Amino acid sequence: MFFLRFCTAIIGIIILAPILTYSGPLDYTVVPFVRDSDVVNGKTFLELNSAGSQGLITGTQPQNIVQSSVQKTCQTASYVTVNDAISDKGVASSSPRFTDNSNGTVTDNLTGLIWLQNANVAGARIWADALTDVENLNRDGTMNGTFAGDKSNGGSHQKDWRLPNRNELSSLTDSSNNNPALPSGYSGFFSDVQSDNYWSSDTLKGGIAYAWIVNMSDHGIMDTANKTETCYVWPVRAGK
Repeated sequence: MFFLRFCTAIIGIIILAPILTYSGPLDYTVVPFVRDSDVVNGKTFLELNSAGSQGLITGTQPQNIVQSSVQKTCQTASYVTVNDAISDKGVASSSPRFTDNSNGTVTDNLTGLIWLQNANVAGARIWADALTDVENLNRDGTMNGTFAGDKSNGGSHQKDWRLPNRNELSSLTDSSNNNPALPSGYSGFFSDVQSDNYWSSDTLKGGIAYAWIVNMSDHGIMDTANKTETCYVWPVRAGK
């Protein structure tokens, strides 16, 4: 009996020895038969290894860090020591920023979004009418009774146009410019851009009578407007 207890104690010490001598942090996740390549580099686990024995496993798998794809604001004027003009963070604009597709549409090479080339086909509209204008654009290629110019579908119009969300609309802006707040050289690609408010498709969560807009006359600031007010309509479709 004594010999049996002695052997059990010795086996216990052998099993516990690597644990008692390890001083780093442990992640108590049950992952049977893991390999060091299955675990993020630097993480140490007490698990069953590939041989079926329990022990410590320290990971060797590289940890991938996803870089932000948020674009630069293009602001260059500095008013305090710590601001965007100094840090200049974000993804730089593509060169060229836009591509004229020669079919009534323009591709933004930074975001991949495709915009209607004419930024003022329908005129100033209330929000509900703006949504209807886009429906008509998809149905017959017109907005508020006017041909929108889209010939990108083999000479006809596309059928997946929509009112942009507020982030898509804001992605067009360049805060270093004003009236309108678009990247320099935009006029070589777009026509009839208004230095005024443009509708997004987003309703204000805290007040459903309002929708988000982007003001192209004031450095591209984002704001809200009552849906009964009139703003301009600039359709977009997803790029490929």
